[in-house]
Amino acid sequence: MKELLKKLIQAKSTKDVGELKCAQILADFFKAAGLKPKMDIWDKNRSNITVRLKSAGEKPGLLFVGHLDVVPAENPAMFNPVERSGKIFGRGACDMKGGLAAAAAAIAETYKSNTKLKGDIIFSATAGEETDSSGILKFAKSFKNKNLSGIIVPEPTGFKLVTAHRGLLWIQITTKGKPAHSSMPQLGINAIDSMRMFLNELENFKIRGCSRLLGKASLSVNRITGGTASNIVPDECSTQIDIRIVPGQNIKNIIRDLNKIIQKISKKDPEFQAEIKILRQACALETDVKSKFVQQLRSILKTEPTAVPFTTDAPYLTYLNKPIVIFGPGEPGLCHKQNEHIKIKELKNAREYYIHILKHFSQ
Repeated sequence: MKELLKKLIQAKSTKDVGELKCAQILADFFKAAGLKPKMDIWDKNRSNITVRLKSAGEKPGLLFVGHLDVVPAENPAMFNPVERSGKIFGRGACDMKGGLAAAAAAIAETYKSNTKLKGDIIFSATAGEETDSSGILKFAKSFKNKNLSGIIVPEPTGFKLVTAHRGLLWIQITTKGKPAHSSMPQLGINAIDSMRMFLNELENFKIRGCSRLLGKASLSVNRITGGTASNIVPDECSTQIDIRIVPGQNIKNIIRDLNKIIQKISKKDPEFQAEIKILRQACALETDVKSKFVQQLRSILKTEPTAVPFTTDAPYLTYLNKPIVIFGPGEPGLCHKQNEHIKIKELKNAREYYIHILKHFSQ
């Protein structure tokens, strides 16, 4: 399992490289165990991988779903895994190749045990969770098996049983202006000034709705670009905003309210022009903690359900109408950081947890 994780880290699965090599490593691992994985490849370097342990069909199946891709690393050495002090360091060690390695190891071990399964076990690792969710969308189009007890996403939760998390809405606001020589700014329309007006109004923007588990939505202005030269009045300025929504909030209503800000400014200043573009969106997740699946996991894992502020691909699977939980090794606070790592003890514990879960639901 350690060596599998190290190979997965070395397979630099960032957006520019793609997930194909990483998927192939998992495929080779499953083939070596005697299984027959299937790869779904597109755009030459993108890939999902799925493997199924077939059963007698006497019980509902169990689905594990995670993501292959990772965020970039400023230091290329992060793709050369290092084992030190009982930990494995490297990009993706925590988010979430550690969880994938542990789940894959548990499934391979279950298969090798020759135990008669009463319910199918399905594992899928998908592309693009950090960027476009293209992999989970492709998976959802083809996966129609609704005979499931539930779904487990082995993202890093520090072994907390997560049943709710925020959704996301990434938007880009673009203001339009008119170029002119900056020695005569009155002849132009400054798009950066227009953006300043919008951002001033945004300070008072409130997203309606609140969750008992997750509180209120958050909004963060994370990127601004504008202008072409120091002596030209900018004719365009763009701002990218990350909004994290909570269960019950409607993305259409949020966009409608943001457009009201644009309309308000336009009434005061007829030269103001702006438009909103949705870059990415994902719903929030809230699984019924009283469901049989969650109650059984509570008993197996000896832990209580909780909620987290981050977002996963899990909501894309709600079309299956089955309980979804996020449960895996690694501390969420280490995700995307320069010292990203996972404890080897956590990997081993995760494998044992997953084996125990597989036995309970599939045997």
